[in-house]
Amino acid sequence: MTNMPLYLHFICSFFATVGFSVFFNSPKSTLISSGFVGGVGWTVFCFFNQITQNNIFSNFIAALLVSYMSELLARKFKQPAIIFVIPGIIPLVPGLGMYNTMLYLVQKDYNNAISKGADVLFVGGAISLGVLVVTSLVKTFNIISKKKSAK
Repeated sequence: MTNMPLYLHFICSFFATVGFSVFFNSPKSTLISSGFVGGVGWTVFCFFNQITQNNIFSNFIAALLVSYMSELLARKFKQPAIIFVIPGIIPLVPGLGMYNTMLYLVQKDYNNAISKGADVLFVGGAISLGVLVVTSLVKTFNIISKKKSAK
């Protein structure tokens, strides 16, 4: 990680997320909110990573928050949550780790490739699990509330 202050991390990831939202053809009314989700997600990742020095846990917590914020904004904007989730998790994706894994494989440095590749897989799994947990809980609460209102 760099020595940048957290507010600069937020600003850079905000604009990166807005850029990906534009690339994914998100509605114009959701661009700022998507950027906010991505910025907060990356800032939370950086904060927890500084405290714990654990990429997997930090990505999991950040993905939980990104997914929760996406569900809230989806209700507010009456849009699918995926409009906020996908751009919001883009800053968390371990692209450099994937690149280094491939580089080590090409250089026939298999020990480092396995080590870096396993780390990338665990980080990807943590991001997926964070999104899955929140999405499942929200759907479960929605089903329960619909059943209660039907009675």
